[in-house]
Amino acid sequence: MCARLTVAGTPSRPYASGMEHNAAEQLAALNERVVELESLITHVQHTLGQLDQVVLAQQKQIELLERTNGTLRTQLESLASRLDSDAKPEEEKPPHY
Repeated sequence: MCARLTVAGTPSRPYASGMEHNAAEQLAALNERVVELESLITHVQHTLGQLDQVVLAQQKQIELLERTNGTLRTQLESLASRLDSDAKPEEEKPPHY
């Protein structure tokens, strides 16, 4: 038989046995853990979204740098070939002439 305990201002209810009380504590602890895990998952999802944006921005920057590098390489090769064809040391006069 369960004893009824009353606290001033609260309705009386049967006192949970030790087993029921332990199960209630375990359920409360599990519920708290689930809430913590849900919070952690939300945080991880937010961080993952931010990292995804950073990776996309970096990819765009890499593509731009690759295009710029290709353009500069082409210009350098063009200038080098012009210098090679224009400058023939055997035909040039020394600077003191």
